[in-house]
Amino acid sequence: MSGLIKANIKKSGIVKIYKQGGPSVLGYEKETIGEPGLGQVRIRQEAIGLNFVDTYFRDGRFPVKSFPYVPGVEAAGVIEAVGPWVTEFKTGDRVGYHFIPGAYAEERIVSTNQLIHIPDDVTFEETAAILVKGFTARMLVKSIHAVSEGDTILVHAAAGGVGSLVTKWAKALGATVIGTVGSEEKKAIALANGVDYVFLAECDGFVNSVNDITGGKGVDVVYDGVGRDTFTHSIDLIRKGGKIVLYGSSSGQPENIDHAALRRKSINLVTPALSAYIPDYETLKLFAEDTFAAIQEGIFGKLAITRYPLSKANEAQADLEARKTTGSVILIP
Repeated sequence: MSGLIKANIKKSGIVKIYKQGGPSVLGYEKETIGEPGLGQVRIRQEAIGLNFVDTYFRDGRFPVKSFPYVPGVEAAGVIEAVGPWVTEFKTGDRVGYHFIPGAYAEERIVSTNQLIHIPDDVTFEETAAILVKGFTARMLVKSIHAVSEGDTILVHAAAGGVGSLVTKWAKALGATVIGTVGSEEKKAIALANGVDYVFLAECDGFVNSVNDITGGKGVDVVYDGVGRDTFTHSIDLIRKGGKIVLYGSSSGQPENIDHAALRRKSINLVTPALSAYIPDYETLKLFAEDTFAAIQEGIFGKLAITRYPLSKANEAQADLEARKTTGSVILIP
């Protein structure tokens, strides 16, 4: 029996932190992997998504329950082993997940209650690049504000992972898209993604330009994943009764929000959590179906994906925080 147990034990690469801090606290090591238990499977991960929320757990903006801590919340791969009571999945299935903490690993054991099947014509890299960001984009353009023909929307960080998907999905739904970016290089990327008008985030006269574009009416909705650096300007750009959706804060949380100004214009401020919009497995499958369909129908075009080895997760997070990356960033085990 002891020989059988040893045969089933294998070592796998994994990234851990033993304290919170800068990217240098991310360390790559080897760990033993056992067998899945009740309702669990073991996945050989082929691609791992990197999201801004990963940096929050690393640097201390979000607390972690205990150390060592394994970052990451999404990945895609192949089921290598199935535990008891698992009926919806089998060995060899291609699967992904969008929010199971501990994703920075070559292999891992997970519960099946948040796993989804990956269509045959969607790659592992596309899946890891798209689930959290694609689900977020789906929440933004279909759940929080149902974008429709004739809408004018403003997307901050329009060349980023979520921003580029929101742009493409909103264009497919018939909207006019105004975007902001942080550099001339990203300006070209945003235009290639279909943005109708794009401005540098620090551009003088940006507010006047948007008002000219909308004929003084203002935009219907602002999608803001940046936060502090863009929020104040956004209020001036929204039409009466419009929405500002603060779904991220890559530059920090907005300071001194002018609630009186929001009330004067009847602006609806929404600060959504993706989990609140995916309350059960049936909704998870709906989000997955819509997001995979957007890939299959070509709405997203060729996804912009930046790849780093899993062992270089520290470099990947540093580049993400420095806004050196474009599109979606993934780690390759």
